[in-house]
Amino acid sequence: MKKVIVLFLITMFILPLYGQFKAKMVFNSMGQERFFTVYSADTGYRYEFDEDGQKGVVIVKNDESQVIILMPQQKMAMKSPAESSMSMGSDPLKSFEYYQKSGILKDEGNETINGIECTKSVLWNKDNPTQKMFTMWYSEKYKFPIKMINHIDGSENSGMEIKDIEPWEPGTDSFSIPEGYQIMEMGAMMPGMQKN
Repeated sequence: MKKVIVLFLITMFILPLYGQFKAKMVFNSMGQERFFTVYSADTGYRYEFDEDGQKGVVIVKNDESQVIILMPQQKMAMKSPAESSMSMGSDPLKSFEYYQKSGILKDEGNETINGIECTKSVLWNKDNPTQKMFTMWYSEKYKFPIKMINHIDGSENSGMEIKDIEPWEPGTDSFSIPEGYQIMEMGAMMPGMQKN
């Protein structure tokens, strides 16, 4: 019995918190394939990418209605509303959330994607019930979609899929803007600028 208790306590301290992970993500949007590393935690999630030598980080905190895009080489951070085209173009989850407001989400049972049990759901257009907008495979274990197809993007294979999930624990600065970055507030009209 003592061995069981000791093993339980060791497991509690070694394993990451429920739902925290690091994984590879393929994101297809408007005919362009992009490769991200996704990091997810209780606080939120972030994507890191390197496209043609240009590094970038997309940060989404659960309790905020904005998306932060970091450009490390320029030491610049852009904050934009979650429903802006810039945010939705950088984050497939924000795009889904935007369309979910005008849709009807229906569960279609469970399926296994990349070895992970998921709930499959389809988002239908509320005004045109025959129009399928998104198909999503959501993992309760990771509290994150493992695969998503965007049927309204206008291009074949639009969506995202994550694989190679491994444990990850966030640092204190994983979801913050680094010191010394210039911050741009990307509003609906003219972007205002402020220094950090």
